Amino acid sequence: MVIGYRLLSNELSRKETSFEARKLLKQLVAQEAGVTEADISLKKDANGAPQLSISGTNVYCSISHKNNFVVAAYSAEHPVGVDVENLESNKDYRRIREHYAHAFLKGVTTKETFFYRWTFAEAYAKASGQPLLEILAQPFEPTDNLHYITISNFLVCTYVEANSDKFQRPKLILL
Repeated sequence: MVIGYRLLSNELSRKETSFEARKLLKQLVAQEAGVTEADISLKKDANGAPQLSISGTNVYCSISHKNNFVVAAYSAEHPVGVDVENLESNKDYRRIREHYAHAFLKGVTTKETFFYRWTFAEAYAKASGQPLLEILAQPFEPTDNLHYITISNFLVCTYVEANSDKFQRPKLILL
């Protein structure tokens, strides 16, 4: 799995930031797979998730963005999910935490712990294709198939749906 990220200079609209995240994914794949952007096809499935193919071969990918931070991941072997949150966000995490305190967010008491658990839920949903609300309604089960990194004030979580013995730390690239 390879992860690319970029901190944009200005806060853009959500649509512009989404465009920048897709552009980042294409640049990442071109650089790491040794292909041109013309060899890369990026579409959306019925649920809006990105579908990536390189020279006609489907590969797994995920993108996320928050404020002026964009991140993209791809893997030729395993489904992958990525999520980013701004640790300095004013998001009302307490309301969400209380709603799912009996399940996935059980035991979460701090804003930092909330963001770690939340980004994992989002990344897991993207990799597994399971709806986020279903994941939040289930008990939390720790796994070795995830990786966290903090860049500036952003927390990035990546999850790979693979056997634990096949999980390798992702390669991280600033583009």
